[in-house]
Amino acid sequence: MYTIERRVGRLIEIRIASPVSLEEATRWGVDHQAAVDAIRGPYVCLVDLVDATVFPPDVVDAYVATMKAEPRLLRTGTLLNQSPTLGLQIQRMIRTANHPERKVFRDPTELEAWLGAILDDAERRRLHEALSDRRGGVG
Repeated sequence: MYTIERRVGRLIEIRIASPVSLEEATRWGVDHQAAVDAIRGPYVCLVDLVDATVFPPDVVDAYVATMKAEPRLLRTGTLLNQSPTLGLQIQRMIRTANHPERKVFRDPTELEAWLGAILDDAERRRLHEALSDRRGGVG
């Protein structure tokens, strides 16, 4: 299962929960492109993988293909759960996609500070809202 939303400005919000099939990852790529196309100029992504587990290799390939085709991407902050295996897989995907402004976080407050540094006020407020249910009692 996944959602891709753009509620404010240049901020694209992505949530992915397992299990994910290749068909779903392919649909996600199309939906992701539609969200990007709706924004003129550069954009920023929040990726929430708290409800995800390790992805199958064909799904990884589909996601990485989309990640490599993002010339207008400014920055992506990815929120992970505590799974070390998922963390390693996502780090590898980020290295393969080769964009220096992608980072992973386990702490939503740290992600919010890093991504929020390049957002306007409305986008920062929305980012705070989008992360509010992931704080686990923090802030």
